[in-house]
Amino acid sequence: MNIKPNTQELIQVSTDLGIAIDVLDENESKQFIKRVIDTYNPTKMTGHLSIGEETETIPLEGNEFSYSTYLKREPAYLFFDQEGRDRNTVVVVKDAKMIGKLMENSYGMEYFVSNETTDFLIAVNWYVIEIAGSAIEPLTKKPKS
Repeated sequence: MNIKPNTQELIQVSTDLGIAIDVLDENESKQFIKRVIDTYNPTKMTGHLSIGEETETIPLEGNEFSYSTYLKREPAYLFFDQEGRDRNTVVVVKDAKMIGKLMENSYGMEYFVSNETTDFLIAVNWYVIEIAGSAIEPLTKKPKS
């Protein structure tokens, strides 16, 4: 039996909170992950996930559960460590703005986030949030106080 703890946790939490998600089948997940890898060539797909080059970084502290509020209201595609039990699995959060709420109510996990067209890639690890592509501007531009 192939237990996927991150995926199962997100399914349970999304059900509890009423946040709409889907899980892509393995073939669709592999195709999506390959497209992201081919586009961004992340330096670390296992361990402390990292995109590497051509990224901006924001601190995890203070942003971990709020960064997603700056994303467009569109489906967000989350995937995990590619050597872990959740490899080759993509969880689609129907509204990207809800990622923070979903993760705030889940146990800690590192993950990547993109959208259907792979316009951007975000890596959330235990230390920082790395951002590449079209999400750089909205996530690094601080609202004026």
